[in-house]
Amino acid sequence: MVCEKCGALLKEGTLVCEECGADIPRANRSAGVAGRRQGRSDRPACEKVGSAMYQIDPPPALHPPIASRSARHGDAGRPENHQGTPPPPTTGQQMARSPRKSPKPGKRMMINWALLWTITIFLVIAVLIGGVVLLYVTEPGQLILVRMGKEGNAQAYWTYGQELFDQGYVDRAIQCFETAHDLDPDREDIYDLLLILADAYEASGRTGAAEDVFRLLQEKQPDNPVAYRNTIRLMEDQNRRMELSSFLSVAYENTGDDSFRRQREDMLPATPTTSEEAGKLRRERDVALISAEDYDIYYIMTEEGTLPEDGTLYTQPIHLGKGTHLIRAVAVSSDLISDELNVKFTIELPVPRAPLSSLAPGPYETRQRIWLRYEEKEEDKADTVEDPKEDDITIYYTIDGQTPTSNSPIYTGEPFYLPGGKVTLKAVAVNGYGEVSNVLERGYKINIGYQRFFNNKDEFASFTMQKTTREAFIKHYGKPLEEVEIEDSAMLGNCVKLSYSWGEARFVMTQDGYMIYHVETTSSSMVGPRKTKVGMSEKDITEKFRDMGQTYNQNGDRSIYWDEVEGYGMMYKLGDASYRIDYVYYLKDTTRMILSYHLENNKVIKITMRNSYTE
Repeated sequence: MVCEKCGALLKEGTLVCEECGADIPRANRSAGVAGRRQGRSDRPACEKVGSAMYQIDPPPALHPPIASRSARHGDAGRPENHQGTPPPPTTGQQMARSPRKSPKPGKRMMINWALLWTITIFLVIAVLIGGVVLLYVTEPGQLILVRMGKEGNAQAYWTYGQELFDQGYVDRAIQCFETAHDLDPDREDIYDLLLILADAYEASGRTGAAEDVFRLLQEKQPDNPVAYRNTIRLMEDQNRRMELSSFLSVAYENTGDDSFRRQREDMLPATPTTSEEAGKLRRERDVALISAEDYDIYYIMTEEGTLPEDGTLYTQPIHLGKGTHLIRAVAVSSDLISDELNVKFTIELPVPRAPLSSLAPGPYETRQRIWLRYEEKEEDKADTVEDPKEDDITIYYTIDGQTPTSNSPIYTGEPFYLPGGKVTLKAVAVNGYGEVSNVLERGYKINIGYQRFFNNKDEFASFTMQKTTREAFIKHYGKPLEEVEIEDSAMLGNCVKLSYSWGEARFVMTQDGYMIYHVETTSSSMVGPRKTKVGMSEKDITEKFRDMGQTYNQNGDRSIYWDEVEGYGMMYKLGDASYRIDYVYYLKDTTRMILSYHLENNKVIKITMRNSYTE
């Protein structure tokens, strides 16, 4: 294709001439050298040689010109037609021809330098913004900043720290890891990242810091066994066996990983055992503590205290009596301590059954005597275990109305008589363990005569308690040897004491003057209540008052009678040949009247009667 304006050869389909800038008509876009070769263009062809353009003249016509293009085109290629596309001239021929003037160039386009600079500045700014975005927004950019020593995000520090760690720069890697953790301590993958930090600590010899990281991981994920295993590894390397035993227990409790439990069991001494199975046991026992490896055992029998520090070294079986007993024990091997044995034993001692009596309860018209006996329970008879303490039975009884105790009379197997009036028999059986049976209680009424209890009508013949004044007493018994004011805890108010050769009398101040409340005499001429006096025997005295006939107990004392409302009578042994008999009745003003007979060699040597708030 040839430009119509400048004659330059153009490529097929060219829209604008590259030489002169002229538009190429649509009809000529398919013309060119090929067209000229086929005779479809009558314009001379141009050829560029160097910087000059030359027109190539067509060769001389061998035949007359053809009338029209269409006719020539129609005849082209026929053998009998000698017309056709002339061959192009050779290079030598072109160069031999004289050059022609170049055609005038076409109109050139103007350059907009302002627009060009604006576009250039815009592109520079875009590049700068893109660089900033790359550095501060993207992860690769953050990593570049951290590598340059600038501040970056947590991920960049973790990544750069890993690069440093892989290259052997451990301390610098640790600094990056620590910075990363401070920036984002709660990221989802922090557990795995902190494990890398712990590895770095260990690589730098900082095992304490590594263990701190493992402890932190245990707090973050208590049920994850990885951090526990690493801590255990450090403890084993440092031979911290005692601490390790406790830590293994914690690891098993938190994770449920059975390997921790097995490792602990393999490491520690076996827990001590007992020779008796814990729980309820009948009869007292000696319980032995056993260590399978024959290690020392330390035990304690209280909830308080720490083993083995507060324990006792086990050397012999532990005796367990009645009640509940706690035993805590550990086996100790060097610096290792076993798990604690913690067992409870409840010792239930055999309890005897209540005694039996030979006399049925009810009224009787004559004096009655009675026997007591003891029979084993059916289950005790079937028990083949011989137990001397269980078979050692003692019967205590009373007929004065009190519940039997160890200070009550012991039944010896001999019958005893019941006194006149209402009588309540009570008896208990006690075995060698000190276990007491239920109370046997039987009520009787023996319709024979009997004396009354000591009461408020019983007085000395010549004066009356709380009614006789000091003046009336002196008038009857004469001037005392001495009269002094005293303090007496038995009586409230100001008191005076009058001393005589035969004894003394005490008076308390009332609204009616000083009234007698205490007298003590050794004179046989002074007649006491119920005509008793100094010089009488024990029998003479006891026959004047109610006597239930109860025998002496093992201490030599004897209960004469006892009534919860009225009062009681009691004989106390003071020495081999000395006794004191007390009769007491209760007054309505919360005081009591006490009549005492002091005996030596079965003779009354002194009589005392006093009103008192205390015994």
